[in-house]
Amino acid sequence: MKTEFPFPDHIGSRQELIRDIHYHKIPQEDISHIADRAWDTGAAAASDILDKYPGKSIWEVIKQEGLKVIKVDKDNVIGGMRCFSGYYSGRKTITLYLKSVKMWAAENRVSLKYGEELILAHEFFHHLECSVLGLTSSQYKVPRLTIGRWKIGKSGIRALSEIGAHGFSRTFYAAGRHFDIVYNANVDE
Repeated sequence: MKTEFPFPDHIGSRQELIRDIHYHKIPQEDISHIADRAWDTGAAAASDILDKYPGKSIWEVIKQEGLKVIKVDKDNVIGGMRCFSGYYSGRKTITLYLKSVKMWAAENRVSLKYGEELILAHEFFHHLECSVLGLTSSQYKVPRLTIGRWKIGKSGIRALSEIGAHGFSRTFYAAGRHFDIVYNANVDE
């Protein structure tokens, strides 16, 4: 039996915006446009990577790009939120928190191996943002502070980076064999 893909699809990814601290500052008429633009950024980046590294797994791509993956045997919960991984641009490092990833993989009915792979694809997009693309969160800005008619400073929408990462991961795995590997994975692998 196939499970649902563990990351939201194009439309479902818009829910990321609702959780963003600046969501209330985004005019409703801009929501779809900015979410679609972020998704398209991720999808286009995945297409470029698939062209650059045809038939390669995300592990192989990461190695070719000179990134390091560190696995930490920890359930990483910060402020009540479970964090599965993190990308550190200055160190070109992705950290996977294995106990957190294992729980996520089990909940989504994929093996740990493919859970790691999906999360790595997500984090690899953040690497591309920092090294090639520019931050997707900066594609749309809202005032940092509004006092009456004065608007002070500007802030990007962090959720847009997450939407872009979802677009990257879905596109990377929907393109050929990667999709079948994840969907047909034995959870016990």
